[in-house]
Amino acid sequence: MAMLSGQYGKIIADGVEVANITRWKFETKSNTIAYASSATGGFRQRLRGVRHGAGTVQFVLNAAAPVQNQLAEGDHVTLKLHIDTDRFYSVPAVIETLSLEVDIDSADPVNGQFKFATAGAWTSPDFGV
Repeated sequence: MAMLSGQYGKIIADGVEVANITRWKFETKSNTIAYASSATGGFRQRLRGVRHGAGTVQFVLNAAAPVQNQLAEGDHVTLKLHIDTDRFYSVPAVIETLSLEVDIDSADPVNGQFKFATAGAWTSPDFGV
């Protein structure tokens, strides 16, 4: 069984690598349409609806190359969400939010997060299965 490690994960936004990514998540879904009729035998049936997705990207702030210089709320970008060096999702997206977290008590590095939503059809990675 071939397992994957996230150690080679990265994000590329419009051809430029986004610095200091620590974690990313991409969730896809379909709005399903539920119905019942005289032909469904007292059970609801579901039809596939419109597909969409959203995700979050966590990063450590690098003052020499801040993510805010690359991305801003409302930007339309193509994100390449790398699982490893060769496999990635290609996602047309809009940046919805950008946030920073400063923890004075622990003195941890300044962390941030941006959230995105899909803006069209995405391409999934090829796992060769």
